[in-house]
Amino acid sequence: MKRALMLLLALICLCVGTAALAEERKRETVTLGVKGQLVVRIQQRLMDLGYYTYKPTGSYQSVTRQAAMLYEQAAGVRQDGRLTPEEQDGLFSAGAVRAPFAATVQLSFTAQGSPFQATGELWDWNEVKKELAEGETYTVINCATGESCQMVFQGGENHAHMTPAVFYTNALALKKWMGESNSYYKIAVVVEIGNRKVAASLQYDNAVAHIYFLGSTSQVLNMADVEHEALVQRAAGR
Repeated sequence: MKRALMLLLALICLCVGTAALAEERKRETVTLGVKGQLVVRIQQRLMDLGYYTYKPTGSYQSVTRQAAMLYEQAAGVRQDGRLTPEEQDGLFSAGAVRAPFAATVQLSFTAQGSPFQATGELWDWNEVKKELAEGETYTVINCATGESCQMVFQGGENHAHMTPAVFYTNALALKKWMGESNSYYKIAVVVEIGNRKVAASLQYDNAVAHIYFLGSTSQVLNMADVEHEALVQRAAGR
């Protein structure tokens, strides 16, 4: 009887230990490139605390990392944007440090007047992405001003992700169009793809440009973005 009881206790300890190990494996450090439900929760929590002002995407990229670094700075931990399991515990705790109001990202606004200097054709995103090649450079034109910059296609399933080709010169052009700060603002643009000029809408976060074409959707639940959709139509002269 005593032996059976000891075996039962050992089995319980083994099960508890296995469950704890499985749970610990789930608690991995979150860093650039990680995707999933945990990232959505982190983005939402950083938003609640005032560090993150973009919509939750479920993808841990540069904007989320910048917000995490602001939190780390306020919390007095190593500021590298890599959220360890311990840092996640602090982030989700009742005592998590909130951002001061002045630390929140301000919206910037640059009006696009009309008539537009450049317009393009409507081309469905499912066809556009077949023509875009990762690592290739494309010309992006501001519909309102006719100014252009060079952007490198970095991929994207729901819409295109592009970065400035020569960061200094092209990032300056984007800042001139969008403002100096990270912004929710979106502008109508034309993207030159081969011999075609394609109507699009651009949003820039000081690191990556999110470019929507006809039929593009956001990374959140594959939802449409009505502002981008309207600007794509404007970029087509409609």
